[in-house]
Amino acid sequence: MDKIKNADDFLNAFSNDQTLQIDEEYYDIEDKFQEVFGHRVPREMLPDSFSMEDIKKAMRQCIENRTDNLFEILKVEINDEYLY
Repeated sequence: MDKIKNADDFLNAFSNDQTLQIDEEYYDIEDKFQEVFGHRVPREMLPDSFSMEDIKKAMRQCIENRTDNLFEILKVEINDEYLY
């Protein structure tokens, strides 16, 4: 890895990182999800352990079946009694 010499090098290192690339496919699927179900996917309620591929697959399944059961597909349980 190249040495970082200044702030510009530091910031440029992030811009070259492939993990920061926008996943256009995700946003296209999420737009379709919102069109079908009237709301976006509440990603902040999903554990970080789910990859974008897991979420996209679950959204596609919901859209295909016309059933808004994303949390059920991902086996996520929302508990109103506990906040973490």
